[in-house]
Amino acid sequence: MVETQEKKWKILIADDNRDVNEVVKNTLCEYGFEVIQVFNGQEAVDAFLQYKPDLVFLDYRMPKLDGIGALTRIKEMDENAAVVFITGEGSEDVAVKAMKAGANDYITKPISLPDLVHMANTLIKEHEILVENVRLKARGDAYKDYLVTITQTMGEAVVTIDGKGSIQFMNSMARNFWGDLDEMKNKPVDVIIPDPSVDIFADIKKAFSDGIDNFENEYAFRKADGSIFSGLLSASALKSEKYAGGIVLVIRDLTDIEMMRRQMINAEKLASLGKVVEGVAHEIRNSLTSLGGFSRRLSKSVSPDCTEQVYVEYIIEDVKRLEAMIMDIEEYVNYTKIHRPDFSSTNIEDVIDEALIKTFGSGRFSGVAYEVNVPENLDTIEADQSYLVEAFWHLLVNACESMHGKGSVEINVSLHPHYVIIDVVDTGKGIPGDEIKDIFNPFYTSKVSGAGLGLSKVYMIIEEHGGYITVQSAVGKGTRIRVLLPRKRVIKAVPPQNTTAPKGRWTKD
Repeated sequence: MVETQEKKWKILIADDNRDVNEVVKNTLCEYGFEVIQVFNGQEAVDAFLQYKPDLVFLDYRMPKLDGIGALTRIKEMDENAAVVFITGEGSEDVAVKAMKAGANDYITKPISLPDLVHMANTLIKEHEILVENVRLKARGDAYKDYLVTITQTMGEAVVTIDGKGSIQFMNSMARNFWGDLDEMKNKPVDVIIPDPSVDIFADIKKAFSDGIDNFENEYAFRKADGSIFSGLLSASALKSEKYAGGIVLVIRDLTDIEMMRRQMINAEKLASLGKVVEGVAHEIRNSLTSLGGFSRRLSKSVSPDCTEQVYVEYIIEDVKRLEAMIMDIEEYVNYTKIHRPDFSSTNIEDVIDEALIKTFGSGRFSGVAYEVNVPENLDTIEADQSYLVEAFWHLLVNACESMHGKGSVEINVSLHPHYVIIDVVDTGKGIPGDEIKDIFNPFYTSKVSGAGLGLSKVYMIIEEHGGYITVQSAVGKGTRIRVLLPRKRVIKAVPPQNTTAPKGRWTKD
């Protein structure tokens, strides 16, 4: 039974050989495609403009306008158009010319109908990914405009304190954050900070003594309902004699800005990913197919003992490595499009155990020792256990690989009033300071193999759980990656400051 498409994808076939044209049309129609037939290059250009097909098959030799001319005109109308070139057997030079002109792939006559259908399905799916990423890029641009609007219209909380750091006045926005002035008046201003080790009044006084008239710094603030938000605090001394020694504080809630910043970064990452996938799928894949096929033929034609055989084997191995990288990239694109967390009550110890089994169970990292530090009576959190296991598996694999399979890894779990903190500490080679900011970007890697997508997945998973990741590393001394997960599920979390993991009981495997 022939599978049909859920959606009628439109394919334009341009070939002046009516028998070939008809066979291709009938085959594609069997598989649920809507087919538009034309018989010369000019008709192909006109039909593309009229019907906007999802895929075009262009023959090389056609009257009025040949295939290269039609391809050029179509690409001028839509640079993202998906086009397959049809050439005669032995016309590789024509295929190369077509690929340079923008063709996505080529197929030779006599046409293999199964290959034709497979190619149509593959290229249409790739084209969908491209269109989706163009849409995401447009959304990213919209986020930028929205961010500007948010910045211009957001309100700030205003608080005044006396020379001893006690609250004297709050405007309506501040009262929305921290309650009525009657309840807050004469309380030390540091009650609005959740971390007892942070002393904003001392920070302000030190800045003033250093000659800084307008002090600014970001802090984590706690609202009256117990929720935490990141805010930018600006402090200036009151000049009036009546309020001598007083200080006015302006606190801007950065939650929306931080959210938009992250959304914008993610949109730009996906748009960037789409460009890379397009380039890889449309340029490298065809070259890899040719290189792999010809090198394997060459391997059979030369003596196993000659020097040339060694060279051919090197080529074949490199082709395999690049083919694996392309598969990683395509898997990541699909992952970003279809994965959706399923939140349920989750035990962090179970997550760590599964990640350890997945990392060390095969014996690949038998030279790495690991220790786990977990506090007793650890509460469950709302999370997707399978995705968290994948995230910590990637972190552990990266840690082991940074030590070349020899060293030690510590996994320390600790509690903050609003977060579970998981530290993954290795004794590896460390990360240069100027590279830390890039390690979660798609395709960034310092390894000789792989596409550099594991840590990008980690970042995505932790962010979707409302959490955060921080990195501390020193070259030659190792790396600590800290993951902060909300103890209670929230729409958006804000990283606390000075989160130092307390020492607890150790368990050693």
